[in-house]
Amino acid sequence: MLLIRKMTHADIPSWLEMRSDLWPQCPLDEHTQEILEQLSSPETLQGFVILIKNQPIGFLEAAIHQNAHQQFGRSGYIEGWYVRESFRLSGYGKKLVDTAEKWAVEKGCENMASDTEDFNIGSIIAHKKMGYIEQFRADGEVKFLKSLIGKSTELCPSL
Repeated sequence: MLLIRKMTHADIPSWLEMRSDLWPQCPLDEHTQEILEQLSSPETLQGFVILIKNQPIGFLEAAIHQNAHQQFGRSGYIEGWYVRESFRLSGYGKKLVDTAEKWAVEKGCENMASDTEDFNIGSIIAHKKMGYIEQFRADGEVKFLKSLIGKSTELCPSL
């Protein structure tokens, strides 16, 4: 059974594990601090977890930004996006992104922005497959934007 829901304090151990896989250079105490910040700021920061048979297989951290990429006004932003390697290329990452986009629409955003390292070809391809348009490259990162105008929240689960 597949479930996507908002992260809670109970998810901290698996969230830390997956964050450490995504950003191994980041110290554990910094991961913990950022997770606690997200859990305490649900109006502007939100973590989502995807589970199969109650086992977490991925997460997405989203935020609301003012002036994403310095020109687009209030936008949703994908801060971090991870699916365990054995579950990649199966559509689970897209399900997480769709959930985050719907959350951003509910928060009044008309755009969703994201970025990835310029050497992360898999991430660049994934962004483009989901309709994200490359805006520019700077400081080793590729910046993306997607319009959410007309995106329905009807199928959004009660998060």
